[in-house]
Formats: sequence, structure tokens, C-alpha cells
Amino acid sequence: MKKCLSLFFISILVLSGFAQGAMAQGFTDLKTDHRFYHEIHYLTEKSIISGFPDDTFRPDVTVTRAQAAIMIGKALKLDGNQRDTKFPDVQAEAAASGYIDSAVDKGIISGFPDNTFRPDEPVNRGQMAIFLARAFDLTEESPEDFTDVVPNMTAYAYIKKIIADGITAGYDDRTFRPYTNLSRAAFSAFLARALDEQFKVTIPPNEMTVDFVGMTQGESIFIKTPNGKTILIDGGVKSRNLPFYIMEQSVSSIDLLISTSPEPDHIGGLADTLITLPVKQVLDNGAMDSSPEYQEYLSVIEDKNIPFETADEGEFIEVDPSLKIQILNAYDEGENLSEGSLVLKVTYNEIDFLLTSDATSDAELKMLDKYNVEAEILKAGDHGSSTSSSEAFLREVSPQASIVMNRTGSGDQTLHPDTVKRLIEAGSSVYTTESAANIHVKTDGKTFKVYDTPDYIPGE
Repeated sequence: MKKCLSLFFISILVLSGFAQGAMAQGFTDLKTDHRFYHEIHYLTEKSIISGFPDDTFRPDVTVTRAQAAIMIGKALKLDGNQRDTKFPDVQAEAAASGYIDSAVDKGIISGFPDNTFRPDEPVNRGQMAIFLARAFDLTEESPEDFTDVVPNMTAYAYIKKIIADGITAGYDDRTFRPYTNLSRAAFSAFLARALDEQFKVTIPPNEMTVDFVGMTQGESIFIKTPNGKTILIDGGVKSRNLPFYIMEQSVSSIDLLISTSPEPDHIGGLADTLITLPVKQVLDNGAMDSSPEYQEYLSVIEDKNIPFETADEGEFIEVDPSLKIQILNAYDEGENLSEGSLVLKVTYNEIDFLLTSDATSDAELKMLDKYNVEAEILKAGDHGSSTSSSEAFLREVSPQASIVMNRTGSGDQTLHPDTVKRLIEAGSSVYTTESAANIHVKTDGKTFKVYDTPDYIPGE
């Protein structure tokens, strides 16, 4: 349908309600560095739109709803004969009356709840998304989210459709501004992109950052998702430093807190974090522990009435639609705490993170039987000890980079030379938090880069 409609648009939109005048070689009010110069020039060359008699284009003048009805009506060969409509503010003698009546009858355009059409009102960006998506019969929806576009909006699905088609990409601040009036210049950009592939736009992929927080003992991983959601996985040993580290990342709340193990070196810092920062949801591995750290963690959750769920193996976690997060291992009654650690696979487009907590080689073998464990970045199990990162497991994971969050507190060195050897033989670079250094991984979903890594063990 798109190609067919394009021919209609090209042939008739010049008659669709814009002021007509002699075609000028250039517009006196449109410079070549205007954001939409090329789109406007393209439509002008094809006589789709024209300027005004004074050789201006008036790029900031808004498009009206009546004009939109005429353009769409002519493109779809609707009956444009002037006639009475059901709208008291659209008289039969109005130039757009027939097209408005036909477009409404076809379900392309609708009026307002007070039974008016408001033909002279400007068309906003949300309305144009509806018009173009319906006119070009767009069906695919983009997964992209905007901070000012919510599911209960009439234009919600249509905005996702024109995003998927490359008609627009929204604004750099992750807004779409659906209620902003559409100017002639902006309309030209929308239309040119709908008609010609050369003008299509794409949203550059957002970065995801995964911080492996350096601490003298324990594990804590902090994730900023591509759409700005925040995930904290574990809290290391008890310390007041963790919540302040998080706030230093320009974060004021945590969307999801995950506890992979109730052991003190994973859960110790979570109580202070829960006290200091608003946490919207807690996902727990379900294992119980008698330690003071675990009891304090539960107490704070109860006091603050934070939503609390227990993880199930195989389930997917919904935090950010651009991510796929699956639990590959969870606690079963009777397992020891290490074997029952939560294992998470976080996928952003082509890049996978496999976060294995304290999972043992036995847990690794179970995962091999059920799941695809391939991942570009591996958080090695059990702090790099010899009980994890088995050869069979690493062969399937095939990591390019491995992070070892090894315990160094009280002289307890867990990073085993055999583990390092296996990681390197699997083709992975190895990064450790041995000196309490933070390890940062950034990815756009296609490539990744590791930053701030003084404890780097190069492969052969």
C-alpha cells in the first residue's frame, strides 16, 4: 500500500490546502542549513508542496486539521465533494467538508468528544502519527519508549509505528512531544520520510552501563539500562559506601533490586541502600539465612512496604523493553546457598551478560542442559574460586571478557590460578576487582568496551 499511496501523494498534495504561488528556485526564509532543508527541497522539486507568492516557505506556520483531511483524502481517493457533515463546525461549503466526512467515515480521522472537528486547529505530532500510520497502513511497532508517551494515550501505538518506519525518531532527550503543533517544515520532514527511503531516520541505540562495583569483599553490580532504568544486583559486605556510589551515578532511585544470595558478602550492603534510596521492587532468590545482615535486609523491606517477590528459574524479568533478562538458576529447597544462587542472563540486542553469582560447577552443568548460556561478558562464579567456571561451561559461554569479583578481605584470596587459566584458554580477557577497583562495561547493543581496569590479566 505504501508505494501506491506515495504516487497519490506526489501527484496531488500540491493542491491540498497550502497557499499556492509561483515556484521559486529558493525560499527567502529557508536557509540551506535549516534542519529540514533537504526534505523541503525534495518535496518542492516534486511539486508536492509549494511556497507562498512572496517567495517564502514560512516553515514555522502550522498545518491545520482541515488541510490534513484534504491531503489524506486526496491520497486515498476519497470522495471530496462538498457536503454536510456531522460536525457543527464544518459547513457544507467548506473546502475540506467532503474529505473530512469521508476520512471520518473510513476511520482515518476522528472528531473530538464534544462532536466538533475543529478544522482550523493545528495538527500536533501525535495526531500526525495517527494520520500517517493509518494512511500508509503501518503495522510494525518500535520497542522504543519516550518519557512523555504512555500506553493510555490515543496516539501511543501509532507513534511506535511511525518510529518503526523511520518517519521520525523523537527528540534527543527521549521525548516525543505528542502535543506539540506540527509546522510546515516538520510536516515536510514527516512526509518526505514516508515517501522516500533516503530520508528515513533511526534512533541511535542507547548505551547500557554495567558497573561491577569494587569492594574489599563481596559482589555488587549496578546497571543503567538503555532507557534509563536502574537495577542493583547484590550489595557486597555491609558498608555505607554503596548507596553513595549509586547516587554519584546521577541516580535518585532504584527500579529493581535483586538479591542473588542471602550470604553476607552479597546482601550486607543492601539494608543501607534500601534505607538511603527509594527502591521500587525487590526480587529475592528465596533462600533464608540467619545472619544479622539478612534479617536487617528483610526488616527494612517490611518497614518500607517495598514490593517483594521470590525468583523462579526460567522466568523473564521485565524492567526495560529493550532488554531481555532471564533467570537461568534459582534456589530450590535443600540446595546449599552457592548452588542455589540466582544466575541472570541480561541481553541487549547482540550483547549478552551472564551474571553467575556464586553458582557452582554443578549448577553450571544444570544450566547447560536447559539454556543457551553463550555470552560476551561473563561474571565468573563464586569469586573466581576453583569450584566454578568449569571447562565445559566456559566452552559454551565462550566469553570475550570475564569479570572476577574476588574476595580479598581478611586475606581471603579466592581467585584461583586454575580458574584464570581456564578463562584465558576459553578466549577471554580477565578483569578483577582485587584492588577494590570498579569495572565499568558500556555497550550499545552491538559492541562493548571495558573501562577502568587496573587489575587486568591479558590472554595469551
